[in-house]
Amino acid sequence: MNNKDFLEKVSQKTNFETADVKELVNQLIDVILDDIASGDSINVQGFGTFEPREKARRKMFNPTTKSFIIIPPKTTLSYKMSPVLKERLNME
Repeated sequence: MNNKDFLEKVSQKTNFETADVKELVNQLIDVILDDIASGDSINVQGFGTFEPREKARRKMFNPTTKSFIIIPPKTTLSYKMSPVLKERLNME
């Protein structure tokens, strides 16, 4: 499902105009991105938790140059699925 299909599906389920749904989804994503960028985690009940995680600095071997390089620390995003979603995905 692409973004257009997603917006149309939400529009049909909520009886809102597609333009209004698009604006709402964009604002929702902005709020989520701002909170995650500031180091907060986001818990969406029934869906899961998004949490920023710090990866430590590490040393890696570059086989092309036959030398070690230092990979600087960075922040990544972790996602943990909610039990409700996990159960729904595994229904037969």
